[in-house]
Amino acid sequence: MIPFDGLFAQNYDYPLVLGAYDATQPPPGYTAGSTAFEIIADLEQPEFQAQRAKSSPKHQKMLQTMLAQPKKPLLTDVDKAISPPAMLASTPPNLHFGWVCVDAANSRLIVAFRGTEFFKDWLDDIDFIPAPYAPIPGRGTVHQGFQLVYYSVRNNVRNLVKAHTAGCKSILITGHSLGGALCALAAPDLLNDIAADLAPIVYTWAEPRVGHPDFVSFYNTHVNVCYRIVNFWDVVPHLPPALAFYEHEGNELPIDSGFHFSVVKNHSLITGYLPGIQKWNANHPVLATAHFGKIAATAFAGKTI
Repeated sequence: MIPFDGLFAQNYDYPLVLGAYDATQPPPGYTAGSTAFEIIADLEQPEFQAQRAKSSPKHQKMLQTMLAQPKKPLLTDVDKAISPPAMLASTPPNLHFGWVCVDAANSRLIVAFRGTEFFKDWLDDIDFIPAPYAPIPGRGTVHQGFQLVYYSVRNNVRNLVKAHTAGCKSILITGHSLGGALCALAAPDLLNDIAADLAPIVYTWAEPRVGHPDFVSFYNTHVNVCYRIVNFWDVVPHLPPALAFYEHEGNELPIDSGFHFSVVKNHSLITGYLPGIQKWNANHPVLATAHFGKIAATAFAGKTI
């Protein structure tokens, strides 16, 4: 088991996850069209249309919330985020769902999904109806609404990953909120074929529960490095509820941003998750170990529900 790396999460992964929200420019250090390639939803793609035909209006609410997310993140400065601004729908729909980046220096391919900073609509309407995991038949059941969102970008993500695996030895799949759910659905799909030769690393932030035990068991046998960073005060990682037989995959890394009455602030990257991971790193200094090199104290996370 590879231990959780808090400094990697804060200094390497967090800028990618925050940058995934910005449709106007790639994450810091990457160049559009050269080392960064936009993940674009295709609402006319036949496989997406087939999934949409099976989906209820409540399932489609998650996708509608994603499409309404502004093309730039609204909360970008923790010092100025006293109260979250009002949600403004994106017109036309925001088809940007993140970036695929090539980190040549580390021989790493990166898939960074954005989520939603403002999630009240889909949170209020969430149901618990599962569907078979469509990318790989017979591998369990997942939430139909999350799967519909994934199928809006699946073809584009797979084509981008396939086109840029050359020279890469690992693949980092990361995302926040609904973007974390996309990570759970994308990781086994990509590793099943087009990224089968790449060592997987999955770090998610504020990820909701995605699948039933059959899918989770399949996932955990195929993705051996998966950490879910969860703010203690954030409600989203607790949905859909365990009482509906949904489980988390991988390993939970709990952080504490400090209590706030605003569910948006507790969930937001800039006001909930950045302070939390900074506090975690401050409380878990890097120490030398006999067998694992230099790692943070108690970096082996194991809570999964």
